[in-house]
Amino acid sequence: MSSLAELKGVIGRDELLAKVAKSEAADPLEVELGEAVDFTIDEEGIATIQHKKGETTLAPAALGSLLTHIGFPKPYLKKIPKEQVSKLVMPHLNYWYQDALAGNILRLLVIENNAIAAIPKANFKHIKVSEVLEAAEGVLGKSIAGYHKVWGTPESFQFSILTPEQVEIGKKDDLYNAGIRIEHSISGAVSTSVSPYVFRQWCSNGATTEHQLKSWRRKNGKEDIGTWLQRTIIDSRKLFNQEVVNLRGLQNTKIDSHTSEVLDSVLNQSHVPAGLAKEVRNTLIDDGADNLLDLYNVLTKVDTHSSLFDEKPNGKGLLDRVAAHLAHHSELCPVCHKNIN
Repeated sequence: MSSLAELKGVIGRDELLAKVAKSEAADPLEVELGEAVDFTIDEEGIATIQHKKGETTLAPAALGSLLTHIGFPKPYLKKIPKEQVSKLVMPHLNYWYQDALAGNILRLLVIENNAIAAIPKANFKHIKVSEVLEAAEGVLGKSIAGYHKVWGTPESFQFSILTPEQVEIGKKDDLYNAGIRIEHSISGAVSTSVSPYVFRQWCSNGATTEHQLKSWRRKNGKEDIGTWLQRTIIDSRKLFNQEVVNLRGLQNTKIDSHTSEVLDSVLNQSHVPAGLAKEVRNTLIDDGADNLLDLYNVLTKVDTHSSLFDEKPNGKGLLDRVAAHLAHHSELCPVCHKNIN
């Protein structure tokens, strides 16, 4: 494939912004805590907070944040019958936010009078997804080929930037691109993060090795988001270049007639479950493998396409990590042909 834009799942800037349009409408609302604050919950389980500026509905995520902030145990909350929440939970909220925390400022992110997030932090600064996108574009300029793996909720959003940096590794037209994943918490509950990865064009899902590259979190909220992104994106692209060197090293490490021994050592060292290991072996039989890069591609193929993850989604990513580890630890024993971890 010669154009990333032709790949299924890759979208443009306008489509990305359309996906965050709802959260972009969120406005910060500051509520002074004290006797004017009153929490209620109706028979349908919809919670509201009354305050000096009026009354605001609390989305479940916002209510959860307020309860977590005062140390209310989530396991206990899940056990409480809906009809008993008003009696058992609301008094805790009203005590803490009316009395114990009186004088503090509670920040809500509100859309049409519905608080999608509650931030009991004094130093919270609301940064929209579009601001993060503009800051990234300020660093990368026109070297953005598209956006991929876009998902989010009203509270958090994640998207990946694909750059046109393109290298051919292994077979002809087997193209790899640099990817940069950005995760941004609209509520500020989690620090903005940047994670570089490798995107292989053989399918729209790509083959990623993000787990072994690196991840940065913007821990200092006072630092300008543009300055922080500039530094981390530059470092991300350096890591991609190094990962290309690692993948070429895999290509140069021949397996010869010892495919079974090499694969068994890789799977056993990583404690891959038997069912998943069986699917890797079957895929290897179908696709074949002349070198460690072929084995790497089999691992990432199963990780992105196996139906086993339909029932066990938490297992997805394991083989991705195994492949990433292989890219960094790819020495074969000349005697037993096992991978030296």
